[in-house]
Amino acid sequence: MTPAQATGKHRRIVVAMDSNAESLAGLRRAAALAAELRIELAGLFLEDVNLLRMSELPGHEISLASGTRSATSRTGMERQMRQRAATAQREVERLARTFSLSWSFEVRRAGLDNALREAAKANELVCSALAPPAQPHVAPRAAVKAGYPHAPTHRPRPVLALFEGGICGAQVLDLATRAAQINHQPLEVLVPARAGGASERAMGEVSRGLAGAEVTATVRRLPVSEKALLDALASARGQALFLDAAGAAAGRLAALRAAAKCDLLLVSRR
Repeated sequence: MTPAQATGKHRRIVVAMDSNAESLAGLRRAAALAAELRIELAGLFLEDVNLLRMSELPGHEISLASGTRSATSRTGMERQMRQRAATAQREVERLARTFSLSWSFEVRRAGLDNALREAAKANELVCSALAPPAQPHVAPRAAVKAGYPHAPTHRPRPVLALFEGGICGAQVLDLATRAAQINHQPLEVLVPARAGGASERAMGEVSRGLAGAEVTATVRRLPVSEKALLDALASARGQALFLDAAGAAAGRLAALRAAAKCDLLLVSRR
């Protein structure tokens, strides 16, 4: 493998993947964003420890290819994971060549949410390219390109930005806007309400951040409620969600992933 060139503190997009075939589609979307930002593409293949434990149960295995159960061993599951990791690495290398990007690849045995938080501590942009098993709004395969996909006969799925102010808020908004521009997708900015005059300041920051942006944007001001946020994410049916990595605490990150059902991109402070 050709290692990514070390050119100082350049930024990377770390794409966390697992054995789900949808991860490769998420990887292609992340590569298109990396090309737009001119940053390194870093693949992080995750071996699911829960699947490995299940494979040790007497007489059962989950096939990574089909999702069906059949009798086998932990050794067989590990072999399937190695095959999937090799496929993912080849795709990272291919996309890096296509977009003229530096790249790297790592295999790690860890849970997705923990891996995302750990990667966000050292990198400025971390992407979960894991699509949930049930994805009723995925575009037809023929409509998917190396970028954010959309079906020509349906409303394009928006890029979502969770704007919670702070140091990282402007970065979240900027990256989400650029991602939306790549394939001419709409942008939806979610602004949770805050105490005092903070909400008005946040809305003003969003307006200034979107000024001059060549993107169709909608700004939604949400009530002071985590449930309201989760409901908004579920109804938005987004293609990708950008958010401040600092706000992705353990329990919250899992809840956001479950509600959004799309690529998650954690933006760390520079």
